[in-house]
Amino acid sequence: MRPFLCVYGHTNIDHLLTLKELPERNTSSNVLSKKSFFGGTGANVATMASALGVPTALISYVGKDLPPEFRQLMESKGVILDEMVEVDGKETPTVWIATDEKEDQVAFVFQGAMADMSSYPVQVKGAKDALAIHLMTGSPDYYLRLLAQPNLLRKRRGLDPAQEIHHVWDAERFQKALGFTDMLFCNRNELATALRYTGKEGPVELLDSYRGMQVIVNTLGGHGARIYGRNEVLDVPAAKVKVVDPTGAGDAFRAGFYAGLYRGKSWMECGALGCSAASFAISTQGSLTSIPDWGMVEERARSLLR
Repeated sequence: MRPFLCVYGHTNIDHLLTLKELPERNTSSNVLSKKSFFGGTGANVATMASALGVPTALISYVGKDLPPEFRQLMESKGVILDEMVEVDGKETPTVWIATDEKEDQVAFVFQGAMADMSSYPVQVKGAKDALAIHLMTGSPDYYLRLLAQPNLLRKRRGLDPAQEIHHVWDAERFQKALGFTDMLFCNRNELATALRYTGKEGPVELLDSYRGMQVIVNTLGGHGARIYGRNEVLDVPAAKVKVVDPTGAGDAFRAGFYAGLYRGKSWMECGALGCSAASFAISTQGSLTSIPDWGMVEERARSLLR
């Protein structure tokens, strides 16, 4: 199957810890619960998008220790895994995520097979076949080599470094990547870093500074999302559901957003579909334990647009 969307990012084993309050530096805090799940930015978006009917390929680097059940889950939802590479002598990336009662989080990341991504040959088959490319966590140098491919210039190119914008990317490489990008995805903190890297006062100025950029999608947690397009700013409400675990909400949003793009929806409709998909992800612990189908996401998104 030819993919519509090609996602680059992590495939992780996530260990989720719940605490009453995140500890201060040089102190400790009791862990109230500990559970392990399948996750990772790339795997989350690719699996959820595929479940929503979007033909999706995943490019990711893992170890030989990747649980067979994880691969089976992705394949069962239709993810194209031709370029998910098992790297000899490396382990699958692992993340420990601690969340407190205020829904604040801190994460500790073992990069495993993704640590040397900058030295790997660029995987381009899925990107060449797809109509949209979404770049998530991973090596900036690898992504810059990918974005420089001339046959990708007419495709949708979404840049979405997530939390790695703060400590893996730098101003020079981020600005260079924006020159090849037409969509930027970020939350509040990530947008602040993007503005600092580019020396811009706000997202409208940032958008105007890059002629090829069409939209900035700023997710706002329980307040939904704000979408900055050419000549319009759209506020998308969040779906009102009980939050069990915010892990993976942003990834689910992106999957819903691309499900809208795949079906030719407007920016507002894509945002509503993203907020709808995110509401399913936060209703249970783990990023991939509550995967809705298209009908479920579409119905809930429709209620947000009334």
